[in-house]
Amino acid sequence: MAIFRNKLDGRATMLRPVHAFGRRASACQTVLKAPDVSQVHALVRWNSRAWEIVDQSRNGTTLNGERLPGGRWTVLPAGAEVRMGVGDETVWIADDLAPPATCLFPSEGRGAAVVLNLRENLLPDEQQPEVNVYFHEGKWMLEHIGGIEYLSDGTVVRTSGSTWEFVLGDDLASTSENPIAASAPASAEVSLHFNVSQNEEHTSLSLVADGKSVSLGERIHHYTLVTLARVRQQDAQKGVAPQSQGWIGLDELSRMLGVEPSYVNIQIFRAKHQILNALAPRLAEPPLVERRRGNVRLGNYPFEIQGGAQRV
Repeated sequence: MAIFRNKLDGRATMLRPVHAFGRRASACQTVLKAPDVSQVHALVRWNSRAWEIVDQSRNGTTLNGERLPGGRWTVLPAGAEVRMGVGDETVWIADDLAPPATCLFPSEGRGAAVVLNLRENLLPDEQQPEVNVYFHEGKWMLEHIGGIEYLSDGTVVRTSGSTWEFVLGDDLASTSENPIAASAPASAEVSLHFNVSQNEEHTSLSLVADGKSVSLGERIHHYTLVTLARVRQQDAQKGVAPQSQGWIGLDELSRMLGVEPSYVNIQIFRAKHQILNALAPRLAEPPLVERRRGNVRLGNYPFEIQGGAQRV
């Protein structure tokens, strides 16, 4: 991940594969407000081997004190100082010139970036997750208590204590053709086997995949999953069409469980995290819990429920 740091205030900007500096917010990833800076002052790009820069301005750009020739790409050396105007607010130091990477970068430009895993990224951490960022069907997705949305370059991702900017460090088309995804085996059918105590206080879960059973033990979030499974099962018994089965409002689900919606959301993320880690990497797995407009349901997994105070 390549980072430019401002000489005046120390804030950092993460470079995209093609990154523009200038005054025009609609055209530039890094906006400079100094009056002597052009609308699009300079471009920096990754050429698959190194970072290089080209001047696009009227007043000129200097690299380590030397004025860049207009219209000619020049390789950036490590630690380079790039000046795009008279004041120090237009001067940037090349702190890092690693290849571009898709990540979450602290919105204030201070702190460490979060390099993203394709399968799951729980934020702010795995213990108290509020959102999940993951790659699905050629797009980066953001899952939060309100639903699921696509992430585009520059989207702000928030949790209760932190704010990040989503930095798309590669082309979505090339990512979707990533050899990891292309070579991933087709998903085997995975079924969920719940065992609920008669007093409903204990729920264990086992996964059955490829003819093998994997016990995930007893967890609080398993009761959230079995509750969603029961809703889906009840709808099936009523003859509800499969595409409509199992949907329940998050508020209603939280009332059934006797907890706050935010806590239910945490339990859903924890369940996903545990099951993803228990399965072999398969990018084509259906979502464990689906979301739409404030509603949730168990994903399209076969399941069995044993025990419990109520049998459905």
